Amino acid sequence: MSAVAVALVLASALMHAVWNARARGGDDRLSELTVSYATGVVILFPWLIADPPTEALGLVLLSGTAHAGYLTFLSAAYRRGELATMYPLARGSAPLIVGIVGIWVLDQTPSTFVFVGAAVLAIGLVVIGGVAWGDGQRHALVMALITGAFIAAYSMLDSLGVRETGAVGFFAASSVVAVTLMVAINRQSVARLRSSTRSGISIGLMQSTGYVLVLLAFARAESARVVTLRGTSVLFVLALSRRNLNNRLVAGALMVVAGAALVVS
Repeated sequence: MSAVAVALVLASALMHAVWNARARGGDDRLSELTVSYATGVVILFPWLIADPPTEALGLVLLSGTAHAGYLTFLSAAYRRGELATMYPLARGSAPLIVGIVGIWVLDQTPSTFVFVGAAVLAIGLVVIGGVAWGDGQRHALVMALITGAFIAAYSMLDSLGVRETGAVGFFAASSVVAVTLMVAINRQSVARLRSSTRSGISIGLMQSTGYVLVLLAFARAESARVVTLRGTSVLFVLALSRRNLNNRLVAGALMVVAGAALVVS
């Protein structure tokens, strides 16, 4: 993996951690995340016009629905829980779910590394979940795990979608669906969205930039290595967290990163 690819992925991971920290500390997390995706749509709109994903409209609808679920439950997790526990639980549970789906649903044959990685990842999630449970974040813990399920869903759907059509146009179209569903289902008023414009746009700029950096990295390195290195965002989140980190939380986060790396290897 070249130094340029490593730099691109690490920059993307840092941006992902930063915008999640911003979202966790916001006043109206749901509206901020809605505005952030709308910002991404505006930025990526030229690609949507130039390369509309007409070949994968069904996947666009499913992906947009999964993204909407992700944003809704992520905001709920952050409303009730802390960044240092909710982020690793949500991001760490996703590759575990993808791995399980690959083995039992898609009938993929896992390697020894995948089995070991799944075990390490599961233990790490249990450790972090135990910290959240002990801190009284029980409802938030459930929200974070549901968030992880939606991350796994849109990851698999997006992977299928970009094989059939342009990646940027597909993401822009699914974001349109996600924003529409977020506004409709959560009944967000124009005034509420307008009050979250400044923070939402700043989050959206980081989201879109981080996504482009990942696309550039995919063009320069194997996808498995990119996904593995991007898992360092969990460690960046711990560094950005305002809570006092205990040994159990740090150990759990390290296991999540290591386990996820083996699962996608």
